[in-house]
Order: sequence, then structure tokens, then C-alpha cells
Amino acid sequence: MSRISLYLLALAASAHYASAHAHHNATEIDTSVPYDARIYIHMTLQSFLWTIAFPIGMVLGLSKSKYHVPLQSVNTILAFIGMYFGHHHGGRQFPETVHGLMAKILTWTMITQAALGIFLKLHVMERNVRPWVVPFHSVIGKTFPVLGWTQIMFGVATALDFCRGGNLGQCAAHYIMGSAFIGYAAILVIMLNLGGKWLERKKCSQEMLDSSVITAWVRP
Repeated sequence: MSRISLYLLALAASAHYASAHAHHNATEIDTSVPYDARIYIHMTLQSFLWTIAFPIGMVLGLSKSKYHVPLQSVNTILAFIGMYFGHHHGGRQFPETVHGLMAKILTWTMITQAALGIFLKLHVMERNVRPWVVPFHSVIGKTFPVLGWTQIMFGVATALDFCRGGNLGQCAAHYIMGSAFIGYAAILVIMLNLGGKWLERKKCSQEMLDSSVITAWVRP
């Protein structure tokens, strides 16, 4: 069996798992119950993948590196392993939450992205279909850091029983503002390397742009 066939079989199995899984029967989160080893594996593995490994793979893809495909393939497999531990653990149990909903979205996003990547590796329909697939594959790949960060935030809120009841609005405000600052910092780092020429043409320093954004952000 070819590697492509194995990839397609794995994607089909992942899709079946994503649609067939039933969540825990818990209705409340009992924070007095400790986590077990599997949930710690889930937390550690997924945090590493979505904050470090997947973004590195994305950068390798942008640079057309030959290591992009093998790294993202391994990352995807490990992500599904991490999901398995998140669904099959003892200790503290969790009801259906936004973290679980986001997990389904991420599952289908990874399956779609992998399917598009496999299509591109086949080098078929080069003239009529491939030009449409390439931008979709690129855009989806660039969303991985944002989607991963969002899911990690949902995971923290779920694990510690935050943002429930009447605390949702206040909790969401802090998460959104904190994440926005972190995201803006990432954009500034990118601009240091990629936006220098643009800033030079606009006769604008990065410090001026940075200060303007912060002033607008904190203005009452």
C-alpha cells in the first residue's frame, strides 16, 4: 500500500473518530478531584504542538522547506494522540464545554489541511484545481497558531473551572485583551524581519506605530 493510501486511510479513521466520539457524562467539574497522568500528557503534548511545533512547521512551509511536510505530518499524528488522551482519562471529569467544541473544529481543520496537503503532493490537476487549493492550504495553515492558542485558553478555563455561570463576560474580556497583546507582540516580531522595508517606504518607525496602537488601545 502506498504512503498516500495510508495517509487517506488515517484521515478516514480520524474523521470517524471525530464524529463518533461521545463525551463524558459529567455535568459539573469537581475541582477537588485530581488529574490523572493521561490528562497531564494531553495538556503537555497539545501545548507543545500548538505553541511550538505547528508554528515551526508553518514557517517551514512559508520558506518552502523540505522539512515542512514530514514535520507537520508528525505533528498531526501527535495531535490526534493527544486528543485520545484528552478523551480517555480518569481523575477529574469534565462536561461538554467550548473546549470540546473547539476540539471538533480543530479535528476537521487538521483533516482538511492534511487532505489538501496530500492533494498538493500528488501534483495532479495542476492547471485547473491546484491553483485554487494552494491558497486555501496556505490560509488554513496560517490560522493554526491562532486556533491553537484559542484552544489552549479554552482548555485552561475548562481545567480550572473558570468562566462559568455569571463570570463569562468578565473572563472573556480578560482573555481577549491578554491574547490581543500577545498576538500584537508576535506581529511586531514579524515586522522586525519582514516589515522593515515597508516602514522605510512609509517613513514611519516601528516605535511610532507601536506607540500609536497602544495609545488607541488603552484610550478610555
